Amino acid sequence: MAGKREADAEAVVRELTTEDEGCPPGLRDLRPPPKLLYLVGPWDHPGPHVAVVGAREATDDGLDVARDLARSLCERGVAVVSGLARGIDAAAHEGALDGGGPSGAVLGTPVHAIYPPEHATLQAALSRSLGLMSEIGPGAATTPGTFATRNRLLAAIADVVVVVQGREGSGSLITAKHAARLGRPVGAIPWDSREPFGEAPHGLIRSGEATLVRNADDVLDLLGRGRESKAVARSLPHTVPVNLDDLAPAEAALYRALRERALPLDRLAAAAGLSASQLSVALVALELNGLARRDVGGLARRTRRAP
Repeated sequence: MAGKREADAEAVVRELTTEDEGCPPGLRDLRPPPKLLYLVGPWDHPGPHVAVVGAREATDDGLDVARDLARSLCERGVAVVSGLARGIDAAAHEGALDGGGPSGAVLGTPVHAIYPPEHATLQAALSRSLGLMSEIGPGAATTPGTFATRNRLLAAIADVVVVVQGREGSGSLITAKHAARLGRPVGAIPWDSREPFGEAPHGLIRSGEATLVRNADDVLDLLGRGRESKAVARSLPHTVPVNLDDLAPAEAALYRALRERALPLDRLAAAAGLSASQLSVALVALELNGLARRDVGGLARRTRRAP
């Protein structure tokens, strides 16, 4: 496909069948199994693995939910896997890495190809985390169909699949259907009934093909680890809720506009209804209170404040 670039050619690629040692065991449930798999990275997490999938053109709230869910799962010892696509997939990978990982990607391209091009840094980070996986050999042609068929691999290596957002007919439904055939539980995030990107998860919930999940604890309940997850969660640092009444009006407006992923300052100013000078003053105040952080390139993000 147009837009692919080649990744680090020195990355060690292992060629395995589903019968070989080191192959993720869930792949052995596939019928027919892939003839040959190409893996970069260790792929050695004992589990559980949760696939977090959804729309490429997701909403800001959808990206936040995917990122927060993946991070919370990784903080509880879960490996998060996805497909490295734009939108929900990328947000899930980023959140997982922020939470200490591990995270791995199942690709619709050869493992040395970078697609989409803007995910080069993320793909490199995943190759050093859980790893990259594909059933497409080096130099093989990539088509829209290869991106669809990789979803069966993603469903097979997952113990649970969570659909965050997607319109009716979303590709994430392919992953959910493969998961159901393999006996993997499927979770789906609920949205406002008017949200177009809620069509896929709402449809799964309505049909009984998915269980409504709101957070990491709900997902771990699907894994049968609900009791353990709550004990682990109590041992983790918790954030202190921010009382917006304690902030000046401009600071509160900016805090509402901030996300835990970095956004451009001009976009934040527009969302908060602030001028550039007002935003600058409010951002400094939030930074001093540990509520915001600037990133390179004229970006800023919300931070999580510990007690």
